[in-house]
Amino acid sequence: MKAKLYDKIKTLVKVQADFSARVIPENTVGTVVECYENPEGYAVDIALSNQAFVGDLEYLNVILSPNQFVLVDTATQPVNAIIQ
Repeated sequence: MKAKLYDKIKTLVKVQADFSARVIPENTVGTVVECYENPEGYAVDIALSNQAFVGDLEYLNVILSPNQFVLVDTATQPVNAIIQ
């Protein structure tokens, strides 16, 4: 498997959100919250800026295939590069 639970990822392509009409832009950072084996897939939580919500964030969950993201090495990334 490409990722494991709680890995940070960055999307490589635009992705349609599974439970809303929002489109998640490429290069958006998220966290893996579930891993599926057959077929391989990953449930990812993503926070997007949205001024209409308290805290200015809208939280989305999306299922990604392995070719839609890369792993983010949090040990070498500055904090402001991970939080968008």
